[in-house]
Amino acid sequence: MKSKYYVQFSSLLTVGWMLSSLGSVSAAVQTSTVGQLRSNTTVERNYNQIALNVPNPLLVFQGSQPETTNGVSFQRYRLGVSNWNEISPELFQKAPDLPPCGKNNNSSRTWVDIFDAQTNQPIYGFCGFSSPKDLNSLWFAVETGKTPPNSVYIVLKDRRLNKTYRSNSVLVSQKTSQIQEDCIAFNPNNITVKQVNGSWKIVEGGNHWMFDFGSQKNEAIKAFRTIRQYKMNKSCFVGRPQPSFQYLLTNNSAPSGAIAGEDCVAFNPGTTTVSKINNRWKIVDGNHLMFDFNNNQAEAEQSLAVIKKYNFNRSCFVGRPNPSFSYLRR
Repeated sequence: MKSKYYVQFSSLLTVGWMLSSLGSVSAAVQTSTVGQLRSNTTVERNYNQIALNVPNPLLVFQGSQPETTNGVSFQRYRLGVSNWNEISPELFQKAPDLPPCGKNNNSSRTWVDIFDAQTNQPIYGFCGFSSPKDLNSLWFAVETGKTPPNSVYIVLKDRRLNKTYRSNSVLVSQKTSQIQEDCIAFNPNNITVKQVNGSWKIVEGGNHWMFDFGSQKNEAIKAFRTIRQYKMNKSCFVGRPQPSFQYLLTNNSAPSGAIAGEDCVAFNPGTTTVSKINNRWKIVDGNHLMFDFNNNQAEAEQSLAVIKKYNFNRSCFVGRPNPSFSYLRR
């Protein structure tokens, strides 16, 4: 694999070339001959077909870890593409007839560049991938003490057709140490299901309306039992008065355990991130789109910080496909 650094991380230039050999995608570039290529007509027809079918890559942040090479300490940020298996392998065939990547005369037809999402400046690039699966081995490094980008995106450039495919943006620098939580405490032993003005609600103490279920009495009862089962005693919000995200806690911790018949979707809080997809900020785990925040990046970031703080790994619902009640647990 051949990789290339860009100027704003020039302090890592020497380290960068050495680091490229540490990636999971490696191997010496093998030579190929023009005789192995198909006829130009067939190839051109196939290239045009591929160009029409390539989806935009769905970028995910896989985490970061400190490393040291030749006495230089840095943080390596790992990225992947969750829909790599939808991208044609032909985009990563060797292309000896196209301009080389440095001394590599057999670099791939498609190069991959990582960009700072705030400045649109290139950070790092790869020009020797041989398979779409290699898109799960993307990374860049920032020297210890330097400020990393807040979010990044990638661009796949098909050099033969001069066509590009841009990914969503993902956060790689998340400030989760200080979270201003907005919670209301309640007593789960003091709640009831009550019909108020024709609408079924969970009510505390007779006058604190907590959750509204409309005409869905059965869903109100199920949510009531869930709260009592987990002994939930805090209802929390991000973005009131119209919260974009809500969660419940049990004694300042995530509810944990399981209930028979519960409707939950598992996710990995370690790989969950904030991504901008189709101009909307979302919390995603791979290609699992979990929560939508429209244009409110700040609330998306705060909600992700909450997920990571409490290590939630289940998103649960009452009444899908249009749930009247939802909660997170471990």
